[in-house]
Parts: sequence; C-alpha cells; structure tokens
Amino acid sequence: MRAPVFLAFLGLALIAVSDRSSAGDWRKQYTTGNLFESCCGENDCRTLASLGFPKIIRRADRGYDVQVDGYWLSYDFPAVHASQDDNTWICYLESNAEPDPLCLFLPPGII
Repeated sequence: MRAPVFLAFLGLALIAVSDRSSAGDWRKQYTTGNLFESCCGENDCRTLASLGFPKIIRRADRGYDVQVDGYWLSYDFPAVHASQDDNTWICYLESNAEPDPLCLFLPPGII
C-alpha cells in the first residue's frame, strides 16, 4: 500500500527537479551580455510554468520585461537567447532586495 504513495511522491519530486537548472546545464554556456558572466548557476533558472506563467512584455527595443514576485525584471537583447528545449526559462538571482535578472530563454521562433 505504501509503494504507490511513494512512487507518486517520487514522480512529483522529479518534476520539481526538472523545473530548475542543473550542474551540467546547457544554459551555462550563454552569457548575460557581460563578458565572462554566465547566465545562470545551479538554482537560478525556472520555467515559465513553475513561476505560474508570469506576464512577459516584449519591448520595442527587442528586450523583454517579466513580472516575477511583484518585481519587473528587464532582459536586454544580449541576455535573451533561444531555448534548446522549447521551454521558456527565466533566470535571475534571488537576493534580500529585488531579484537581479540574468538571462531569458524563449522557444525558438519567438525571439
């Protein structure tokens, strides 16, 4: 009787882990637009779905603004990249103050 409950829990845990970036992540090969500044660390990226589908606005300058936890994060074009897995990934540093945007990965064809 415990096995199905454990398997269901394990499945949920695997879904939660897949919504975060990992150590061998393809996103680390990109930069924020600043030389040598990697887009993300192990826990800096989340999928659009895991954040509850926040508002994303495309600006006239081809940059994007994303609303995360009540803050508007601005992503200028050097930090906007095509996603390699067709997901939208929003990468930012969490701090005691407002979040600091790193990179935005959009599905191919949207950029």
